[in-house]
Order: sequence, then C-alpha cells, then structure tokens
Amino acid sequence: MIYRKVSRSVVRVFATLLCLAGVHCPGQEGRQDHTCTVDGSGSFAVAKGQDGHNFESGWGVRTGGGFAFTPIPRRQGFSGYLTANYMYEQLGATTAALNNAKMLNPTQLSTATSARGSFSAVTIDPIVRFAVSRRLGFYGSGGFGWFRRGVVFNGANPANLIQSSSTSLDRLASNSGAFDLGGGANIGMTRNGGLMIFTEIRLYKGAAINSGTKLLPLSVGVRW
Repeated sequence: MIYRKVSRSVVRVFATLLCLAGVHCPGQEGRQDHTCTVDGSGSFAVAKGQDGHNFESGWGVRTGGGFAFTPIPRRQGFSGYLTANYMYEQLGATTAALNNAKMLNPTQLSTATSARGSFSAVTIDPIVRFAVSRRLGFYGSGGFGWFRRGVVFNGANPANLIQSSSTSLDRLASNSGAFDLGGGANIGMTRNGGLMIFTEIRLYKGAAINSGTKLLPLSVGVRW
C-alpha cells in the first residue's frame, strides 16, 4: 500500500514538472544551457556505509528532467534549474553477507543460492550550472526525496521469508527518505551545444530505516 501511494506521488511530481517544463520551454535557444533539460544515463555504482559490506558493485540507470528558474547565459555564466530525477541500481550480494544471512536464519534461507539488492530513488534536485563556453559546462546539485531498498534471494521460497528491521540482507524491503549530492560536466556535441554528453558522480544517503545505505553511482549519458 505504501509503495503504491509513493508511486502515485512520483507520477504526479513528474507530470507537474513536465507541464511546467512545457510552459517554460517554447524552444531551444541555440546554446548549451536551455530553458528546459532532459537526460538519461547508464551508471556504475558501489555501496557504502553498512551496506558496503553486504553488496558488490553493480549497474543501473538514471533519468531526469526539469526547467530553468534563472536567466540563461548566452555564452558563459551561472544558471539554476529545478529537476526531478529517478535512479535505479541493482547490486549483487557478497558471499560473506549471504552466508551470514543464512547462518542467522537457516530455516528460511538454507536453500538460498544467491541474493541481490535493488535500490530506487526519486529526488527533487536544484542544480547550479556554470557554462565555460557553448560546449563545456560544470554543475553541482543536491536534494531529497524517496528511497527504496529491496533484497531478493534466489533459491529461497519468498512466501516463507519474514521481514526484518536489521541492517543485514534479510531486511527484504524498506522505504524511507533520502538525500543526494553530486556534480559533473556537460560536453556539447553540436555547434550550438544543444546535445550534450555528461559524466556525473553522485552520493545517495538513505534516512531512517535505510540510514545504513549509501550509494555512489558514476553515470555517463546524454543530456538535452
């Protein structure tokens, strides 16, 4: 029930931002920073914090979009954007963490052959960009939003698993708030800088029940 409510809220947030972006984006201005922005990327992530002992590195995706709330510089200077972003990462569990979970819960996990964690986040992130030229810019951002941590055991019967509040693998699913902080560079691929390749590093820090989870994704993707 909580997951469905959060999902509906996420859809509403993105719909609102898309509507606002439509109002603020009558057209592209022929320079790197536009009145609206959308992006998508693949990412390589590592887990830190307490979950750094539970999971190996893994792969995922990140996408987002938003609009400018400051004037846009034509060549150089600062600009501000408000964006909504979605992140999903999937990481395999370490052998040590799986063996520890099986030892703590042999009745339910004795048949488990492997485990993986899935991490999702939807955040609202103000972004400050600095355009060095039409083809090169740097940016930093930070924000907050919703975070979900889930664990799936392969070879175990999910109907028999009992949800735990511990920081080990047997906490099957948990939702909380989250904070994120990151930055990167935009490199224009056209003369007017409309299409860009970007690289970014970001830190996600779960709150409350997910306070033991930190994710550090490195993303490379395309931005407009």
